[in-house]
Amino acid sequence: MDDASQERIVRNEALFREVNERIRDVAGRFGADEYEFVCECADPDCVARIPVELVEYERIRADGRRFLVVRSHEVPDVERVVAEGDRFVVVEKIDEAAEVADDLDPRSD
Repeated sequence: MDDASQERIVRNEALFREVNERIRDVAGRFGADEYEFVCECADPDCVARIPVELVEYERIRADGRRFLVVRSHEVPDVERVVAEGDRFVVVEKIDEAAEVADDLDPRSD
């Protein structure tokens, strides 16, 4: 897979991650312990929702290279599975994709 394709994948995933950041903000205002987040996979047409406890979401988001995806939505060319839950897996970007993910992390400021 070429660098442009890898970057496009990470940019798609980063967009979903930004949506989830807004969901987290809303869930926090309502005092929810668990909320449905969108799958942060590379497929721009994916509409899968993942119920995740906010504490667990914060653990995942502590690392800007990690993304929350539905099982089987992984892209091995740019990421590896680093944790598994009942309803999801956590993937971590590798190589050049990791650098792009860090650059696009809304929490990196």
